[in-house]
Amino acid sequence: MTAPLPSSRLSPTAGLLNAMARLYILRAQPIIAAQQKAVDEARNLNHRLTTARNFADTAAAGYIDRTGLEA
Repeated sequence: MTAPLPSSRLSPTAGLLNAMARLYILRAQPIIAAQQKAVDEARNLNHRLTTARNFADTAAAGYIDRTGLEA
């Protein structure tokens, strides 16, 4: 039994699937960029808050020597 030779023509279903994939990629790019920006901003805020909290804890514990810096 032999299989038919492959055709260079896509089936209508494959063409529809490809068109839908292209449309999704086209429409999703700005949304993905906005989501990545929101994640980056949240990560930066978390880092700033963590750093400030660590600095405040260190200062409250007296580990930071401020002699000579108040001039």
